[in-house]
Amino acid sequence: MGELDRVLDTVMKDKAELIMQEATEEEREEIITSLREHKKREIIAEIRKEYKEELIQEAYSEAKKASERQKIEDLKSLMWSGFLLAFIVGLAVNQTTDIIGYYKGTVTVDKIWPTAMITIILCLICLGAYLYSFLQKVISIYDEWKSNKRE
Repeated sequence: MGELDRVLDTVMKDKAELIMQEATEEEREEIITSLREHKKREIIAEIRKEYKEELIQEAYSEAKKASERQKIEDLKSLMWSGFLLAFIVGLAVNQTTDIIGYYKGTVTVDKIWPTAMITIILCLICLGAYLYSFLQKVISIYDEWKSNKRE
């Protein structure tokens, strides 16, 4: 607040002449300091009042931009993980079709065991991805709840 202090010093020089005439020697410095601090508070309050709405709008705009960037990043992540999971689910469905074919008689016994193992592995991958996503969301909700509780 260097500029504000310089302005206040100039104003106080003008007021000092009046104070010198009216106040005693002991009171002068105290009156000048007190008056200077009072004027400083008034000016700061006026500046805050004048620019408060503008600062709120800037903060809101920056928060909105950050939120939009986060949403885009989340969407990218969701698209890639969704694509990968859909591919794995497709493979699992295809393998399950072969198992159904075995029971229909279109797939031979010697080829069913690798198909069954691949199906189990793919289903476990899908289940693991689901549990990971679920736990990640639960942890996020818990952390948010915990931070809100502290406030």
